[in-house]
Amino acid sequence: MRQDLVESAARHFAQHGLERANINTIAVAAGFAKGTVYNYFSSKEALFGEVLAEACRRAVQRYSRLEHGDSVRDRLTALVRADVSVLRDEEAFMKVLLREAMSFRRETYPIIVANLAPFLGLVEDILARGVRSKEIRADLPLSQRALLFVGLLALLFVQHWGSDGEWPTLNALPELVVSAFLEGAAPRGAPRRRRAGRVKR
Repeated sequence: MRQDLVESAARHFAQHGLERANINTIAVAAGFAKGTVYNYFSSKEALFGEVLAEACRRAVQRYSRLEHGDSVRDRLTALVRADVSVLRDEEAFMKVLLREAMSFRRETYPIIVANLAPFLGLVEDILARGVRSKEIRADLPLSQRALLFVGLLALLFVQHWGSDGEWPTLNALPELVVSAFLEGAAPRGAPRRRRAGRVKR
């Protein structure tokens, strides 16, 4: 029953957005009585969060089935490919999700971040491997670096939709987001700037 409600909610949020969504309509569309949602979720926002968490879990599961190398680049690229495959299945809902995240509302943003945990946790695990193998700098907490990665991915999804798929295409997006995250805009092989406030000894 809980899963049926989540699937009904995903369809409803995709069509109406979070603000205009009706929790009783979600229950009836799933084949249950009005008010059934409250047996499982405390609010419409909590249900929205669970739909997001389910999408994250699907991306993580698909990543686990993909073949990839051992490098940070290979692992992150495979993860974005998995996320893109979920987006293709649930594109309307993902548009609603990103609209909610980017518009920033104090009551929904913490719910969004909390329910990104399956995806963020995997990004952190991949980056932790990179720190140990010296592929990733260790000057930022992994949690912050994971949020930077997911934020960049979200912005490129928005750019994809805003350009009507012209740039970046979904096929090109995994390599683009990973290269931008790992390499930044500096020329390859360029010396790294000394951090402000450090005194050369």
